[in-house]
Amino acid sequence: MTAPDFLPTLSSGSHDAEQGEACVMEYVSLLAGEEWSDRPECTHPLLAHEARTTNDLLRDGDRSRLVPLIGRLFGTTDDSPELRARLRLAQARQVVALIEPSARSRALVAIEHAETWIGRDGTDDDVRAAFASAMGSAVADGDLDPEHAEFHVGMSRMFPFALSPELEAAEAYALAALVVAHRVAAGECRADCANGPARARRMVKDLSGLIDVYDQVTGRVAVDVTPDQVRELADSLA
Repeated sequence: MTAPDFLPTLSSGSHDAEQGEACVMEYVSLLAGEEWSDRPECTHPLLAHEARTTNDLLRDGDRSRLVPLIGRLFGTTDDSPELRARLRLAQARQVVALIEPSARSRALVAIEHAETWIGRDGTDDDVRAAFASAMGSAVADGDLDPEHAEFHVGMSRMFPFALSPELEAAEAYALAALVVAHRVAAGECRADCANGPARARRMVKDLSGLIDVYDQVTGRVAVDVTPDQVRELADSLA
């Protein structure tokens, strides 16, 4: 599916509204009737971040793969500690799927432990314990090329950037599981994560899976946006 020719061209980066180009989230802001932005209020921040990252990694010829997801990114405005935790756990499982099966046990244990925190109250000490467990997890040795291994090691450093007064235990342990998954994958990944365009094509499927999790947790029933609806929206904004 390609973007309708009366709308901006999907391209990488951020853009001014008059450029005739847009990233996938700027598309969403346009069609949602919001102010032009790559961070529209109608989309959950985690989903929007993954969409922007995927958009920028995809080659020009592959970017149309995102078009079917534009309508599904509308209206993902609910948020809760449980939702964020389940989205992070879904990301951890996506990484685990790339790991050699015989090497997955450490990551699976971290995911199982994180799942026990869903719906439970925690304290700041629990958040600190999750952080310590993540940062203390060893990076696996393996035969990956250095660039591939460094990708996973770099991704495993995400936890410090997520620390905030709003971070609760369930999400913290889910983040810890994601960190562990990347640290295991640094030695045992079967995919070509160092290849940005190849990774981005996989990320389109992963983003669709994250939206599925959002819908399952929130009970949202997504409505596909048809080309006629897109045209009507675009005409109303002209």
